[in-house]
Amino acid sequence: MYQQVKFTSQNSQISGHLYLPTATTQPSPLVILCHGFCGVKELLLPAFAERFANQGYAALTFDYRGFGESEGETGRLVPKLQIEDIHAAIEWAKMESNVDSNRIALWGSSFGGANAIIAASQSDDIKCVIAQLTFADGETVITGEMSAEEKDKFLSTLERMRDKKAKTGKEMMVPIAKVLSDQQSVDFFNQFKDDFPALTIKIPFLTVWETINHKPVEALANLNKPVMIVAAEQDGVNPLSESQVLFDKANEPKALHVEEGATHYQVYSGKHFESVVTKQLEWFNQYL
Repeated sequence: MYQQVKFTSQNSQISGHLYLPTATTQPSPLVILCHGFCGVKELLLPAFAERFANQGYAALTFDYRGFGESEGETGRLVPKLQIEDIHAAIEWAKMESNVDSNRIALWGSSFGGANAIIAASQSDDIKCVIAQLTFADGETVITGEMSAEEKDKFLSTLERMRDKKAKTGKEMMVPIAKVLSDQQSVDFFNQFKDDFPALTIKIPFLTVWETINHKPVEALANLNKPVMIVAAEQDGVNPLSESQVLFDKANEPKALHVEEGATHYQVYSGKHFESVVTKQLEWFNQYL
């Protein structure tokens, strides 16, 4: 079970769930879980949060501004703002009596893994970080399979859309699935949108531009904390090669776990979840 919690990020109220270990009355080390692209705290993350709590770690899940139950402009996905929300979560946790403020970790999945890497590189309060199913460079993920001509045309279109927004304040809003370029994610969102109405919102098409300019690999030089990269061998969302780049660029101590035979979304349940969460707990036991 969890407690409903609230904290503030840039004058917006953030909604969170705090999972606490039941076997201790002492402040617990905390794992802050940062969810993926347009996700909400009730989807995918509870299994990890519950397992961490069962093993003695407090776990915080939350909705970024503009998503789920948090305040903010609906659907506005800006990495810089989401990273601010992570820092707000850290500051809240440092004041929480149930949390050992000297033992806080960031855990991020997919888009949230990229956010977690950057946030951890900016914070002196984080002891270690786990980034799973994530990417090194958003531009590579979005445009990597385009020809040079296709890429130039695509980027020019985005620039025209940005100019129009700057001049008129108007922009194209589209269903989340319309900005997804891989079939694994399209299938996932279509599967869960009826059960999770928060997935039916519209988001700016320029979210693609934000993703292209999201480059966590550039933050790794400043990340001098233990970092674990978790990848799915058959990830059709963020290819395994992206995790390999992150691992190669990361400072020691570092680890790379590749979950063999798994696609992006299979890591969240079943045998692949069990394998991955076991490795992650080993990492926390050593470094958190």
